[in-house]
Amino acid sequence: MRLARVLSLCLLALAPVLGQAPAVAGDIQQPAKGSELRTTLLNAARPTFESEIGGPVEFVVTTLNVMDTWAYGDVKVQRPGGAPINWSATKFADDNAQGMFDPEHNLFLLTQGANGWSLVEVAIGPTDVAWDWWRQQHNLPAELFGASSVDYPPVGSPRPRPGN
Repeated sequence: MRLARVLSLCLLALAPVLGQAPAVAGDIQQPAKGSELRTTLLNAARPTFESEIGGPVEFVVTTLNVMDTWAYGDVKVQRPGGAPINWSATKFADDNAQGMFDPEHNLFLLTQGANGWSLVEVAIGPTDVAWDWWRQQHNLPAELFGASSVDYPPVGSPRPRPGN
């Protein structure tokens, strides 16, 4: 027990040197459906999605994680009432027709400032791991995005070489 306490204190002491403490599962909130925080986050992202897609949308949430002043969402978009988006009538029509578009996953990153939550990044229909670039650019832990820092080490950390 004493050893665990000493190790914990050592990790806390090293956190400033390492740049950021590792995320702990308890640090991540997943706002419940109908909660004020969830509504606020989705409403902060909604105007950009409506502008990009053209017309009103509602979200079906796959992932909505909050850590400190950051929030990440992975959502499916649909028309109010559940009608599907006609992607062929949007600016994403060509990408969708060529199979370079994933309508099931639409990603956003928000940050909270003095004026509330604001959209920092958005990716509509990405077919790659768009959030990894966001993670690197904003020095965020992979856990915010539902991944592991083992697979996506913090920026500046040495990556394990295959076979080691």
